[in-house]
Amino acid sequence: MVAARHVGRAGGLAVALGLGAAVLSGAAAAGASPDSKSSEPAPSHTASAQSARHSAKPHRTAAPTTRAARSQSASAARRSASKPAPRSVVTVHLPAMPVTKGASFTVSPDFMAGFAVDYVAGGGDPTDSARFFLGDLAVASLDALAGPNATPNQTRLLLGNLATSGYFGGIWLRDNLRDTSGSAASVNPRAIAPAGALSPSAIGIHLFDALAAGLVGASQSSSGWVVRTAAHASVPVLLALYGYNKGYLDVVLENPPAGVPSMQDTLSCAGFLACNSSAFPLELATKYDGALDSLDNPASLRWLEMAAWTTVLQTATGAGRFVWEAIAAGGGFSPASYTALADLSSAYLMVSKAAVLSSMSAYADGDGDTSVGRSSLRLQAGLWMWSGAYFAGLASGAPAGTLPTIVVS
Repeated sequence: MVAARHVGRAGGLAVALGLGAAVLSGAAAAGASPDSKSSEPAPSHTASAQSARHSAKPHRTAAPTTRAARSQSASAARRSASKPAPRSVVTVHLPAMPVTKGASFTVSPDFMAGFAVDYVAGGGDPTDSARFFLGDLAVASLDALAGPNATPNQTRLLLGNLATSGYFGGIWLRDNLRDTSGSAASVNPRAIAPAGALSPSAIGIHLFDALAAGLVGASQSSSGWVVRTAAHASVPVLLALYGYNKGYLDVVLENPPAGVPSMQDTLSCAGFLACNSSAFPLELATKYDGALDSLDNPASLRWLEMAAWTTVLQTATGAGRFVWEAIAAGGGFSPASYTALADLSSAYLMVSKAAVLSSMSAYADGDGDTSVGRSSLRLQAGLWMWSGAYFAGLASGAPAGTLPTIVVS
């Protein structure tokens, strides 16, 4: 009964919410406008972690004028050199979110700060909040979910990272879909819930949390049948999601704002699912490409079924193009954020591709080893949490420019 509940919850909610959110995200983004700033500051969360990188500038001192002074200065310099350099503190600051804990996820600033330390240590710009929170944090979390060793607690915290990335990514997209520099920001009164009531953003996150919980539950099942069945049930929905977003990305790349270089050469496709992107390179993008050969030359009835679904649902690309061509015709994209939009959209498409190919492999080749299926279901949970939180961010009444920050001190 428990296994059936996980499969039923995942399959039913994926169909009901997944495609609706994909289309509604486009429609909501087309009509949303940045909100004015709230009169009261929102509560926030702060977490810190230590960074191994620190570049300390020497303090200037007056030049010593006597031999004793010079000797004292030299001794002080030697003592200073023998001491380890102080380590900088990397702090993650999160504005208020409508939901920070659910059936599948917990938002943990402490856990998130570790990713920020790695980002800064790797040369990332701590002032580029959009790059880290909307891109690097999400990709690193999805990579970890797709790995073989994610524990239940780690899975919950990684999904919290994706809820955060998606929610603030939706707000960022809402603010940057249009070039609004010449117009005053306005408030969408429908997006602001009365005190004590569930907001549209909170409701959206709870719905996708239920879907993610079903997928995570299936991934942790002791039954290989449950894993394969859940993976099988998700294939059509994932194919439709991938197709929609491929059409959306095609439109974004074909319509750069005036004066912004084209990025069409960053996406190369030898077929519907045989795509790769250089805009935001991901190891995950090609991790399951072995499935492409099985789709081209099906050696079993299961792979024949997967090939048939692929042929039918690649038509979803047309739906994505239709929605986003209307958005592009309505005023185009913001020049200031176009490159970031193309980068993040490319990363999303590659994650969608990995999710659908891993799910196909889990069903068609997973009779013995269920490790790919379990990883795929966790990856799908992350993808849907990220997607659903984006939708919640688009519907948010948060002030324009609301983003988390990294502070290095």
